[in-house]
Amino acid sequence: MSNFIKWTYENRLQISIDLAAGSVSGIANCISSHPLDTVKVRMQMSNDGVLSTFKNILKNEGTYGFYKGMSFPILSIPITNAIVFSVYEFWKSFFIGNSNKQLTYFQTAFCGSIAGSSAAFFSCPIELTKCKLQMQSNEKIYKNPIDCIKQIYKKEGFKSLFRGMYVTQQREILGYSAQFAMYELIKDFLCNLSQKSEPSTFNLLISGGLAGVSCWTIGYPQDTIKTILQCQKPTDQGNYKVKFYDGGFLDCLRKKIISIYIFYIYFYFKNQQYVIVFIDLIRQLVHYIIYQFIEISNMIDKINQK
Repeated sequence: MSNFIKWTYENRLQISIDLAAGSVSGIANCISSHPLDTVKVRMQMSNDGVLSTFKNILKNEGTYGFYKGMSFPILSIPITNAIVFSVYEFWKSFFIGNSNKQLTYFQTAFCGSIAGSSAAFFSCPIELTKCKLQMQSNEKIYKNPIDCIKQIYKKEGFKSLFRGMYVTQQREILGYSAQFAMYELIKDFLCNLSQKSEPSTFNLLISGGLAGVSCWTIGYPQDTIKTILQCQKPTDQGNYKVKFYDGGFLDCLRKKIISIYIFYIYFYFKNQQYVIVFIDLIRQLVHYIIYQFIEISNMIDKINQK
């Protein structure tokens, strides 16, 4: 832990720049993709298709219905980015030190998995409040995210704020390891294909977009179960038995998949995959454009100062 604090202090300037760029771009992609994320959550809790879900929200709740539960994710972006990228860079330095060597794809995936696991402890309560608010249609149980946390804490206890932690850990570990590794893999492949040492802007955009898609492809089954567990009403929490501190993950997996059809969860994915792909392409496009703009502006300032 002391090594991590020392490394963070020594690299505080670059970390601050990366954090600022990542936070601004993260807020922009959250605003642009949250409506589709709301559609995704509603679909995970029902058998409705994309168009019918979209129409129902628009008809019954208006445009505002697509943006329910967005405030906490936006406010949490700087902290989430700080956790993910600082932990990733720390473990990256653990493998290669201060050299210019590249990580292997396995090392990149490992660093991403540790970063994702660290972020899950913070993101789980945020995801819980987001999903609870997104599932509110005409019935308004929670006024806002703070009220949601207060009610859950008062009625169910502090432990319930971390409902779905086990499956959130799975989603983040698998998702971030796939995202970081796939990004480097595709970027290197495109560089070799174009026979250039540095990737072009377009290549970076493609790499980021496909990395995000791979993140959701491997993590979407866990995301579906997470939504089901977190959106349970207090009266329904006995539906899934907890085994080995899994928060009901294994029982939910059995009831929702094995007992109905062995690949039931991929039925959801099959019907929603284009929503997920579209969400992530929007996220990556917005994130990359703004992030690179801030990074380039910083580089220009440094050159002018010299």
